[in-house]
Amino acid sequence: MNGQKRERGYVLGGGVVADGKGLFLSDGALRVEDGVIREIGPSGSMMKGDLPFIDVKGRLILPGMVNFHHHLYSTFSPGFSPLGPTETFSDILENLWWPLDRAVNEEILYYSVLMGALDSLSFGVTTIFDHHASMNLDRGSLDIAAEALNRAGCRGVLCLETSDREGTEARNRQIEENISFWEKHRTDPFLSGMMGLHANFTLSEESLALVADRKPAEMPIHIHCGESIEDLLFCRRADYKGPVDRLRSFGLLDERSFLIHCINLAREEYTLLDSVRPAIVLNPESNANNRVGNPQRDRLPDHLLGTDGMSCDMISALRSYYLLGKGNQESFTRMERMFFSLPGERLEQYLPGRFGFYPGAPADIAVPEYIPLSPLNEDNILGHLLFGAKGGRAFLTAVNGKILWFRGEFPHADMDTLRLEARSAAQNLAARFLFKKSKGESS
Repeated sequence: MNGQKRERGYVLGGGVVADGKGLFLSDGALRVEDGVIREIGPSGSMMKGDLPFIDVKGRLILPGMVNFHHHLYSTFSPGFSPLGPTETFSDILENLWWPLDRAVNEEILYYSVLMGALDSLSFGVTTIFDHHASMNLDRGSLDIAAEALNRAGCRGVLCLETSDREGTEARNRQIEENISFWEKHRTDPFLSGMMGLHANFTLSEESLALVADRKPAEMPIHIHCGESIEDLLFCRRADYKGPVDRLRSFGLLDERSFLIHCINLAREEYTLLDSVRPAIVLNPESNANNRVGNPQRDRLPDHLLGTDGMSCDMISALRSYYLLGKGNQESFTRMERMFFSLPGERLEQYLPGRFGFYPGAPADIAVPEYIPLSPLNEDNILGHLLFGAKGGRAFLTAVNGKILWFRGEFPHADMDTLRLEARSAAQNLAARFLFKKSKGESS
């Protein structure tokens, strides 16, 4: 189960080959050899060679999807009850997520990432930007996550949350963990790193100054920015306009910065975002779950889509983005750009040459299970995804040409054994999490 070993060549066809930005073949095919796309053309002409033909029977053949903000450490959290009230966003952090990330050890981290990555593959996601947190496991944590991603076969851009929660020594280790991982994977086609930061309101002036001093200039940050009103008010009390302005003042804002959420911002910060054009990642399902409000999408520059740990299903996240944004004066054209064009442009900054359909491109492919019955053309692909596919498992997912998910199964994984091992890790997490409650520990 190693995504870096290449699949024997094949032709994938009998469906609609589309990339949402100009390529559209109503009965098209991809010839894949040596891990890359060698040819794109009509199915009829591509079936005549000696490579095996995989017929998708009218399904969409799309570039592999990208989840631009995930928390794979939360894979085992379903069913966990908070240790206290969850009336405010701070309550949610202090009584659920912070106690949970403190309970993560090496085994829990490995299987959380592995099972979350496999789940992502089953939804057609081939690249994950993961914002990791494990306050009692910092140094070496990203290597463990990378090992699990590699075993699953996913590409990933990883970082470790840096904050003041555990004191200055832990903060310093978190900074160094991010830098060392980023340095190690600067030319890796499967993995890259970023400087992970939790949020403005958990980072002091001293901490942001240290990050700015230690971080290599070309290393981007990945931070929750204006997710809650607490973040905005914290920055205002420190005499900044808001969370974006505070990052700018420390030299931490540029076009490669990852700003997650961007809900609670000062009026002047929208102009700053227009000027700098950082990567803005919206997470509609998480916003609804945490009751933090909705971003002013019509005031934001182009943005990307993430799940913030809520799921691994990007088509479902797209549908939620559409439904929860009702009332925004927003065209389908902008949503198409968010889902198809912009991911490739942004991914080029972090994992160059890893996205899209063209001869010589790495064969990262997603085939949704959905089979369109009504007419489909290059102008209504988004409508089919929103109202036809809606969400759900993929029919096939390939990374670097290797088929990692096909017809409801992982062909290279012993899932019975993996589920037993993962269940043991999840039970260990539950016991460690509940131990805090039995001891009456605060977070």
